[in-house]
Amino acid sequence: MSAEFGVSESTIRRDLRDLEESGLVERTHGGALPADSTLAEPTFAEKTDQHLAEKQAIGLLAASLVRDGDSVILDAGTTTLEVARALRLRKNLTVVTNAFHIAAELADCDSIHVIVTGGSIRGNTLALVGPTAERSLEEVNVDWAFVGANGLDLKRGLTTPTQAEAKVKACMIAAARQVVVVIDSSKVGKVAFATIAPLHGLHVLVTDANLPPETLGELQKCGVRVMMAD
Repeated sequence: MSAEFGVSESTIRRDLRDLEESGLVERTHGGALPADSTLAEPTFAEKTDQHLAEKQAIGLLAASLVRDGDSVILDAGTTTLEVARALRLRKNLTVVTNAFHIAAELADCDSIHVIVTGGSIRGNTLALVGPTAERSLEEVNVDWAFVGANGLDLKRGLTTPTQAEAKVKACMIAAARQVVVVIDSSKVGKVAFATIAPLHGLHVLVTDANLPPETLGELQKCGVRVMMAD
């Protein structure tokens, strides 16, 4: 944009800040998205009540993969929060998360050891991101990573609106023996701004029963085990 308009980068940054304050764009790392773009990220509060029954069913089914004594990473998100709630009765779990709301959900469980990554909090999603969060995840090895996303596409893989969260989610995937994507079917076939991982980097997709049969077949061809919750 600086080259296109013949102005300094600081001018562009100032203009983008003014546009954001006016509600016309949402700032991203290195640029901006239209405020009404389908790629823009809804807030945590906005997502809480969306597809709630599906998220609860997905959370229960995803949690059934975990056994007592396992170690787990839980990504920040409303669906992973339902996974956390379904894990409350497990014994001797170690849970690593970049979400205060998930840590708070499990804080009173005596048999679950909770580790919070640290980092900078994103007000939009309540996720901890940045180098501190990334380093925390690079230092652990876990049995399971439960990761949410805004889009899962056969060609573009797993995506999310911001690069900061994409980097943290990629670190979660790298730290886990088994990677489980937990998203409702409305996000399948969609592509957001930042790539998290290709399909071959994922092991299990837990979603709801509205996943189209043709998509189910294509995912299975890519080596992804699909579990659908009623």
